[in-house]
Parts: sequence; C-alpha cells; structure tokens
Amino acid sequence: MKSELVKPTHLARRAVVVYVRQSTPHQVVSNQESLRLQYALRQRARELGWHDADVDVIDADLGLSAASAAKRNGFKELVGRVGLSEIGLILSM
Repeated sequence: MKSELVKPTHLARRAVVVYVRQSTPHQVVSNQESLRLQYALRQRARELGWHDADVDVIDADLGLSAASAAKRNGFKELVGRVGLSEIGLILSM
C-alpha cells in the first residue's frame, strides 16, 4: 500500500530505519508479540516503496530504558543519520 505522503525525495534517500526497542530485559522476554510487530515494520517500508536492501533495522537498544540516551547507541545512530539527511522514513512502535 503506497502513500501519497512518500515522495521521490524520501525514496531517494539511502536508508529507511526501523527503530526497535523494549525498555527492560523483562519486556524483551515477555513481549514477544510486540517485538514481532516491530520487526514486521520492514514489510511496511517495502509496501511504501523502499527496496529491502534500503531498510535498516536498528535494534541495539533492546532492554534499555529511555530515561537516558547515554547508553542508547541505537538512538544515537538514528539521530546522527537523521542529522546527515540519510533517512527518508522512520518506522517505530
């Protein structure tokens, strides 16, 4: 399912990022359905027009609280790539 909001300028960017996370190690273990749905966002990116090779999954922050960005390397990578205008779309749940 394409979207009129996704423009060629978005699709021309090299990366589409799916930012996957859970706040605690317990949530990673007990919320498997949530993780499955987050990883399934790859398919949504393909439906919107991105090629699979252009969909990056950042899941480095699984089990880390969002209270601080200090140890959240995935979040830092995401912010940096947005700042460099590499990202055409961020999908997250």
